[in-house]
Amino acid sequence: MRSTRQSRLLYLVLTLCFSALHCTTSLARDITLLSVGPRIGFSGKTPILGKEQQYFFHMADVAGVFRLPWAWPLGGDSWELETRLITSAGLLQAADESGLIMTVVPVLALNGWGELVTFDAGAGAGFFSNYKFGVQDFGGPVQIVATAGVRLNPFAHAYTGFRAQHFSDAGLYGPSSLGVDMYIVEIGYRF
Repeated sequence: MRSTRQSRLLYLVLTLCFSALHCTTSLARDITLLSVGPRIGFSGKTPILGKEQQYFFHMADVAGVFRLPWAWPLGGDSWELETRLITSAGLLQAADESGLIMTVVPVLALNGWGELVTFDAGAGAGFFSNYKFGVQDFGGPVQIVATAGVRLNPFAHAYTGFRAQHFSDAGLYGPSSLGVDMYIVEIGYRF
């Protein structure tokens, strides 16, 4: 009896989610590639979130930013809140070791002044090919990624920005794992 109720409830929730997604998508814009560019990052010993780092980390990657369909105008034509997806792939190094890092992070972005400035924040997932750097252990290959950034678009097809990004397993792999905070500088091409 209990499993029947749970399966009915699951079916109802999935049907409602699919219907809402379908209706919202039909009223929204297309998914478009906004920008592509290189990023470099570094960590400090004292993080914004989490515990003190064991090593200084360095990162180099390439990020692609996609505009997702959902957006809401705020205050007339000057400000807009929209959904985006930041994807990246690159190299993370510390303690004479390195590994591939890939991230997928949905964010909410606030655009202002004709897209001259953008503030964004969100959370997603990261994959690490190496999650042990010396004695610092992230716990496992899949990590939670939290990010916040500011981006300036001074020219028609160029941007620059700064981003704080936190990688952590949030205790999923056990209490001994340790994440890392990265401070990232980004530049690139806007489409």
